[in-house]
Amino acid sequence: MGRSVLDIQLHEVAIKTARLGTLIETALKQSLQALENYDQTLCGMVLAAEVEIDDLAAEVERQAFQALMLQQPLGSWDLRFLSSSTSIVSDLKRTGDNAVGIVKILIRMPPQSNNLSQVEIKAPSEGDETSEKTVSEVSIMAELLSLGSEASKVLQKTMQAFENRDAQAARTIWKEDDVVDESYQQLRTDLMTIMSGIHAIPALEQDAHIMQRMTYWLWIAHNLERVGDHCTNIAERIVFIAEGDRKSRSKKQRQ
Repeated sequence: MGRSVLDIQLHEVAIKTARLGTLIETALKQSLQALENYDQTLCGMVLAAEVEIDDLAAEVERQAFQALMLQQPLGSWDLRFLSSSTSIVSDLKRTGDNAVGIVKILIRMPPQSNNLSQVEIKAPSEGDETSEKTVSEVSIMAELLSLGSEASKVLQKTMQAFENRDAQAARTIWKEDDVVDESYQQLRTDLMTIMSGIHAIPALEQDAHIMQRMTYWLWIAHNLERVGDHCTNIAERIVFIAEGDRKSRSKKQRQ
């Protein structure tokens, strides 16, 4: 009887964790659509979903703790799964916070955000200081949407690895996050180029709100970069659940 109850509880925790991931995937996609189209309706939908996400996360954590305390599972897989569930839910909830953070920034954005500035800045090309590339708010937006697409794909693959208990797939998430990190660093460099003293004054002369928007774009980029970090944490837990391997991604790999 005890084993049957435990099996049911394990199944419920797994199903609800997957459901939580789906809600957060949707929230992130909607936040990116809101970013692309400056859609206030989508912003409202993401904010409304925050309540459901928080409630479901709390429910999964409660069920996981309840199963640990009342059923006292002896199987190593059961223990690994239940003890890791709360950490996975915590990272998922924070990913949801990142999606919500994006739309909160969009709501605060100056009115010109749906009419991107055409101010263009010449900046050194990455890895080749002898050549130049053009950086503008239009190119920044393209980079933001590309970063968002990469982060969204990493989250989707992470949840697939969780649902399949696939340690090998989870390990590939670390490499996927490297792509997110590289895109974020390039975007950050381009943003700082526009905001630097030598370019800031001419840019402000053409668009009084451009520096404010650049700051907001930087905050949004940081939220997207954090999605990848949370996914790597979840991936490490998936490997632990599947194999009992407590080795995490090395410090060198994280850099």
